[in-house]
Amino acid sequence: MTTQTKTFVKGAMILSLAGLIAKIFSALYRIPLAYLVGTEGIGYYTTVYPLYSLLVSASLVGIPNALSKLTSEKIAKEDYYNAHYIYKYSMIIISIFGAFISLFMVLGVDQIINMGDWPSESRYVIFGLAVSPIFISITGAFKGYFQGMQIMVPTAMTQIIENITKVVLGIGITYMLIQMNHSVPYSVGGAALGTSLGFLVSTLFIILYYIRKRKDINKQVMATARKNHIRFGEVAKKLIVIAIPITIVSAAYSIMNLIDSSTIYKRLGAIFIDKQQAVDMYGQMGNAFTIVNVPLTISLALMISIVPAVSVAVAKNNTADLVAKIKLAIRFALLLALPAAVGLFLLAEPIMELLYPTSAGYEYLMLYALCLIFIILGQALAGILQGMGKYFFPLASLAISVVIKIIINYSLVASDLQLKGAIIGSICYYVVYVILNYLMIKRETKLKLNVIKIVIKPILSAGIMGLGVYVIYHGMYKLINSNTISTLLAIISGMIIYVIMLILTRTLQEEDFAFIPNNEKIIQKLKSMKLIK
Repeated sequence: MTTQTKTFVKGAMILSLAGLIAKIFSALYRIPLAYLVGTEGIGYYTTVYPLYSLLVSASLVGIPNALSKLTSEKIAKEDYYNAHYIYKYSMIIISIFGAFISLFMVLGVDQIINMGDWPSESRYVIFGLAVSPIFISITGAFKGYFQGMQIMVPTAMTQIIENITKVVLGIGITYMLIQMNHSVPYSVGGAALGTSLGFLVSTLFIILYYIRKRKDINKQVMATARKNHIRFGEVAKKLIVIAIPITIVSAAYSIMNLIDSSTIYKRLGAIFIDKQQAVDMYGQMGNAFTIVNVPLTISLALMISIVPAVSVAVAKNNTADLVAKIKLAIRFALLLALPAAVGLFLLAEPIMELLYPTSAGYEYLMLYALCLIFIILGQALAGILQGMGKYFFPLASLAISVVIKIIINYSLVASDLQLKGAIIGSICYYVVYVILNYLMIKRETKLKLNVIKIVIKPILSAGIMGLGVYVIYHGMYKLINSNTISTLLAIISGMIIYVIMLILTRTLQEEDFAFIPNNEKIIQKLKSMKLIK
């Protein structure tokens, strides 16, 4: 196992674990929020959030990933001097962009509401979230620089910090506003403000982290100093050319949800469902969406990790290393997506009943579970293409997927399927996206996957896990008549069964244990048992 592969695996696992922790805290935010403001309040929040996610995607993922790619290419050649200049210039560009987004959300609130035919009460959520883009931007520049050095800890820690702060302040502010007898829309605006304050705290953390590392960074920079350094205009041009397609592609999930929030109210209105009822329905869909977001941290972690890793392989013209990283990314995507999708599909109703006041909307979660596999694969494949410098092909495949999604939404939302039609549109959207991106990677790299090892064995392991989960849940529920205990026991048992099946089917490889401290003994033991190669 090469050092680069170890670094990639560790980076992906650090971000995946941090993302999982962050999303658990995020669920601890959305779930009590649902109890405080009901499906009406969640409906307002879910209405606005896709547009907000799209607006900040450049600062959150696009520009940091572009910066990560540019700096990693310089660092691969040990040019720390120009890598540092790229970071400094990027900080200026991204900060101006973040300030512009904040102003747009505040000054353009009426235009935003009219464009989507949203309820006017959505303005409070928009105002609450409008504070955050400037902080997301500053943090994004730091994260991109560290990711370019394949240092993933700052990115991981900011995710955790911003979500913990969001839970504490968001729920706290919402609770106080409700106790002061403010309306549901106004109180949800307080929750949105808590989200912004979470980004403020994470910004302060990463600034302090940079100050701590600055001495070592400056030492490397001065050791490679030269008379002529890269110019601002050159950095700005490269950053924009790379960041625009990366931003749009990384926002594929946000675009999918924005299509929903832009079409749902109009199409439900076409079958005489009023706006208030539509808000409640959208709130149920939002509750399911929150649960699916937990495993979706994997796709973002993979995408963040794979871009610099693939860029280094391309910069070194190392085709063998490039193909190995592509296979590893696809394996990770399937190994993590399949059990999550199977578990959510089979336990959709029990999970909704466990987390929310009622299990209403569990059908949405079942459909989202099917979509989950393709979302994670799609994000991983897009990250690979971006790392290879093929920025515009994922953009083209996304454009085709968007057209398909809009057509399906327009047709099915205004039918008996209603909001289920929107999720069916999302499944089709990502299936097309995955197929087109995979065909492009295969054409460019002559990629040949070991289908049995990478696809069949994980599916078999997830299938047996699913059977175990189903039997354990229903068996325990009949015995003790407790949904909470039965659901938690089924989830824990499912995780254990899945890991055992991966080992028994020899699906795991040596690099899969790279993130475990002092892993040599574990690897040696499994090798002696002929369970890994």
